Amino acid sequence: MRLRSTVHGLVIFPLCVIGYAWVLEERVNVSGVCVMLFACGFVSIFVYTSTLAYIVDANVGRSSSAVALNSAFRGTCAFIFEEIAVPMQDGLGDGWMYTIIAVIMAFSGVLMIVVMHKGAQWRAEAEERELAAAIAQEEKNMIQV
Repeated sequence: MRLRSTVHGLVIFPLCVIGYAWVLEERVNVSGVCVMLFACGFVSIFVYTSTLAYIVDANVGRSSSAVALNSAFRGTCAFIFEEIAVPMQDGLGDGWMYTIIAVIMAFSGVLMIVVMHKGAQWRAEAEERELAAAIAQEEKNMIQV
């Protein structure tokens, strides 16, 4: 349910990034850049808070590990994008660089929609596997005693 609240943001965020890209590329007044930065920041926080809450809710009993893994993944992706951004910017310019990044964001948004539809099923299957493994371990411990 938490991810359903992000659908609007998943659509708007790449569009805001594309708007920001072409405001930079066309050298629009700084006020236009500020408006687009505000829009991008607002929508990114909107999506991030809901997805982080989903990660915590979906990982009962191991939410701190899930949040830590999320932070590690975000940091790794930020590092990679930071390393490739300058060569992309030099070769393509601001407009096309941010447009490519927006396409990547749109693809990740599609993946989140897949999680919305399949997440409950995947969690149920994972819980069944964990329960079966716990039962097998318990039986193994009983045999050893």
